Amino acid sequence: MAYSFHPDAELELNVAVDYYEEECKVNLGVEFAYEVQKTIQRILEFPTA
Repeated sequence: MAYSFHPDAELELNVAVDYYEEECKVNLGVEFAYEVQKTIQRILEFPTA
């Protein structure tokens, strides 16, 4: 199963990652993006859960 982000949602995610990375803590943006990807993978693996 494939997925895609609405362009506005993708922009919002990228802005959030940049904010966490630049304004909060080094690697926090990377960690956030990783958690989003893990969550998407779980949804794709178990779409009816």
